[in-house]
Amino acid sequence: MTPKDNQKQGEKGFVLVLALLMLLVLTLIGASGMSTTNFETLIAGNKRISSNAFYVAEAGINEFMGRFRTGATGEFSDSSPTSPNWRLFLAINAQKAARIGYSSGTTGHNFLQSLQNELDFAVEARHKLDASNNVVVLAGFPVYIVTSHGYTAEGGHKAIEVEIMKSPYVAPPASLYSKSPVNLQGSSTYISGIDHCPVDGVANNKPGIITTTPTITQAGSPTVEGDPDRVTNSPINLPLNDMVTYLGKGADFIYKYTGNQTLTGLSDEWGTPTGTGTTEPLSYGGPMNVVYFNMDGNKTLTLAGGSHGAGILAVNGNLELKGSFKWYGVIIVTGALDYTGGGEKNVTGAVMAGETTTVQLDVGGNAGIINCTNAKKKIKVAPLKITQWREVF
Repeated sequence: MTPKDNQKQGEKGFVLVLALLMLLVLTLIGASGMSTTNFETLIAGNKRISSNAFYVAEAGINEFMGRFRTGATGEFSDSSPTSPNWRLFLAINAQKAARIGYSSGTTGHNFLQSLQNELDFAVEARHKLDASNNVVVLAGFPVYIVTSHGYTAEGGHKAIEVEIMKSPYVAPPASLYSKSPVNLQGSSTYISGIDHCPVDGVANNKPGIITTTPTITQAGSPTVEGDPDRVTNSPINLPLNDMVTYLGKGADFIYKYTGNQTLTGLSDEWGTPTGTGTTEPLSYGGPMNVVYFNMDGNKTLTLAGGSHGAGILAVNGNLELKGSFKWYGVIIVTGALDYTGGGEKNVTGAVMAGETTTVQLDVGGNAGIINCTNAKKKIKVAPLKITQWREVF
């Protein structure tokens, strides 16, 4: 064999080795691609299972909240609202509830069967406790911690925990309800508990003024009418602070100030009731909003210059209303109310104020508060509200 033949043979061997190396690289790339695809498929499958378990757990929370209210299908209630040991378990059957701690022989444990049988969730509800192991109460109702576990047939498991507050009963007992002394000023003041806009023709007349104190003073000749027109030393003790706290969580409009604040001409976003004067009810057909002002508990909010809205105005602090103010619905103020100054001022619905102050409530200067059942009926307050939410890992 000549040197030239040896060179050709060597070149053929090199090409073979190179081809084998390229084949190996392609094989590794293919194997890697298949491994990556399988891994991504596995991740996607696990994510789907995890998501399904999460949605099942969420369904458990929804059934609990849907049934834990007056008039609900399958309604249930808290049998021991003061007990730190109270537990309620919700699942398809008791065996499913036992996975998260239910025991029929344990004092305080209560089992509730789910209204459906397709989703495998197990829910535990308990009272929130303070550092002394006492039940945390808001507006006369316990605060609840609800944990829902969702399971899937593939072995998926997710848990959600929420804190739930029960709604205080927002039902004004008078056109003006005050937990402080009331001072009425001027002959243009008009407070009426007579129902100016009844529902279905049935009037729901209320007292004009109710105060839990012995004092209603007046200067001039204000008009106060109702059934009766005035009530002093009332035993009705409404938790205004708790109402405002509840409404402030998830309100449609939320504002916070750490000092006194004057706002002018607010706001079409809150709703625009129509009407003039102080002795005739306003009218309104739009959405009812919850507007919340956190004034740091004792600072003063002043709404002036034609401010207006509809729904619930909730103020954690003091409130001054001036200058052609209009509100269709209910106003709740934890502190003092000064409803005086220039311009026509009309609240069609009700006002409640004065829990956290000993300063008198001043009403006067072309100001009207008019009982209107239709305005109050349009306000919808959720019977339960989630105030905290977390996924449990």
